[in-house]
Amino acid sequence: MRLVATALPLVTAVVVTVLTSGCGEDGGGESPIVSRESLQADIADRLVKAGQPPASVTCLQDLVGEVGRTARCDVVMDGINSFQPVATVTGVAAGMVDYAMTPALSQAQLERAVARLVAENGGPPVDSVACEAGLHGAVDAVAYCDVDAGGVRARRAVQVTEVSGLTMNFTLTAQ
Repeated sequence: MRLVATALPLVTAVVVTVLTSGCGEDGGGESPIVSRESLQADIADRLVKAGQPPASVTCLQDLVGEVGRTARCDVVMDGINSFQPVATVTGVAAGMVDYAMTPALSQAQLERAVARLVAENGGPPVDSVACEAGLHGAVDAVAYCDVDAGGVRARRAVQVTEVSGLTMNFTLTAQ
């Protein structure tokens, strides 16, 4: 059985590949930061401009201005659609921090998405879904989930097939 899903159907119009934000001075040898409040505002603003206003955006930490450092944010679009973009520092110059955004689903978000996908594709009622981890928005990234539905437990592989901005498509296959 092979099912194809768009993990983030409500943000398909969003093209957020590289966001640039400048915060703070590089004073005293410390790395500049993008505050979590600035990240939240930037993500919300870009989603609003794309016609997809989020219900909420909550970043878990500031983004430290060192190449390769990351920060995660939780974006809730509505009661059933949420995702967790990851901001990664791509450059720092003159106190300005450049960063790229990639989509991701936390473990709990992936479990809800898998349950919804199984239910939407005519499967038996889903009793529970337990995934080993979340899913990072990179082509060929894989996460494994155990799905209990209709008294049957099945192992499923979730594999990312395409990433565009903050949208990722994935397949769900039985193992």
